[in-house]
Amino acid sequence: MSRPLTTVRAAAAREIRTGVLVVAVLLAAVVEVGLRSYVASGGVAAMAGLEPLVQNPAVAALYGRVANLDNGGLFVVWKMGAFLLLAVALWAALTATRLTRAHEDDGSWDVMVIGRYGRDAVLASTTWVLLASGAVLGAVSGLTMWLGGQAPGGSTYFALGVVAASWSGTSVGLLATQLAAPRRAASQASLVIVVVAFFTRVVADASPATLWLRDATFFGWVEKVGAFERSDAAALAPALGGPLVVCLALWWLQGRRDVGAALWTHADSAPPRARQLGSPWTFAWRERASVWRWWTVGLALFGAILGYLTHALVSLAHTDPGYVALLTRWGLGAMVSGVGFVAIAAVLMSVAFTMLIASWIASAASDEARGRLDVALATGPRRDVWLASVVASGLLAVTVATLATVLAMWWGVRVSGTPMALSTVAEAMGSSLGLIPFMTGVAVWLVARWARVAFAVGAIFILVEYVVQALGPTLHWPALVMASDPFHYLRAVPVQPFNLGGLAWLSAVGLAIGARGAWCYARRDVVS
Repeated sequence: MSRPLTTVRAAAAREIRTGVLVVAVLLAAVVEVGLRSYVASGGVAAMAGLEPLVQNPAVAALYGRVANLDNGGLFVVWKMGAFLLLAVALWAALTATRLTRAHEDDGSWDVMVIGRYGRDAVLASTTWVLLASGAVLGAVSGLTMWLGGQAPGGSTYFALGVVAASWSGTSVGLLATQLAAPRRAASQASLVIVVVAFFTRVVADASPATLWLRDATFFGWVEKVGAFERSDAAALAPALGGPLVVCLALWWLQGRRDVGAALWTHADSAPPRARQLGSPWTFAWRERASVWRWWTVGLALFGAILGYLTHALVSLAHTDPGYVALLTRWGLGAMVSGVGFVAIAAVLMSVAFTMLIASWIASAASDEARGRLDVALATGPRRDVWLASVVASGLLAVTVATLATVLAMWWGVRVSGTPMALSTVAEAMGSSLGLIPFMTGVAVWLVARWARVAFAVGAIFILVEYVVQALGPTLHWPALVMASDPFHYLRAVPVQPFNLGGLAWLSAVGLAIGARGAWCYARRDVVS
């Protein structure tokens, strides 16, 4: 039996403790693997050959600006730091809307604020828990760096950068809670703000003439801190102080609205639209319309950026033998040609496509948990038909996103000055969908057996398996470990031949897992 909770702070902490633990473990694992990869790649001597790559404007836009890679901590900051901070900020923003706007939507916030605490005290306690969770993530990241042999000062600055990213995401999520309702609208608004901030940093680092844009985004503030390099303490003031100022402003905003209200509220009622309501197959697509739109736009934008990097990276490979040798050591030798770079970029995009199908199918479990399916399943389609409609619409969403990404990446490649046929990009991106059947089956099984944590477990599984495939060969991990990784069966098509046999076997395993999950889903009770 769980212990009774007597404070808002304790209730909020218990609600997010699992998420904090999972994110902390992932951060520590990625940092540790990055440090080991630096050593396995040859350390300082080998990284000297990467200096032209580090200084390349296109690469700086993607990863951020550093002067060199003369220590493992700086290598992690450069190679993984930008995406680690993005992941932390996104998680913090979504967690903030979950602890606030979600509870205003379901009415539990009303119970807390009409008691002995009041609205200001409840908001203060919730904010404190969110900020404390960011401090925990920073401490874990910095401690992992320090235990990995990195300088204490640089480790501390790195930890504070993670804290700043988490606090910034928290402040964005809390601000969106005050301005938009219901939770879906607030979450989408916060995600848009964080992603726009990230791409503003990308544009800022693309050219010396645009560096001033770094001051317009919290990702730029964290980059200016310069962990393991220049360590600018003054840059910590906006990075850490900015989110706190936003959090303080929340009290003023909250005092000017009613509980459950917002500056912009998605209407609870609207003129009836019967379009796409005739069957569960069309309704599954309509219900998640905003999801596939945002995924399609985001993936297409990322594909265009990758395509635009093609010419700069290929030109560098032709002028720097050291860079080519290091790519070969990492198993990325195909990147020395335009087609090779697009092929390897497509393998990277496979992570996004599998994440899309996993999140799409996991939304079926979310509908159950919110009680939205009780009446529908009692009076409408059978459970197996409902699940099949979700899966089918998810596969359609992946198809639409892939087509948009192919066109956007091809456009980026052509704009960069590299001649390449549209069919070549399409072949590369098509091969990146090789894991979709397997991941579809896994997602169905997770929804059937672990509905409440289906998305979290699926997302962690995808990220961990990709890290294993990306760094396992460099770290000389056992062949059995590599063979058990789904990403091991992807190839850099068209530079390498499509692994038809391996992907066919993997797809059969996924379909078997999915069939078992569908059988269980059709026979279990509705999750409440």
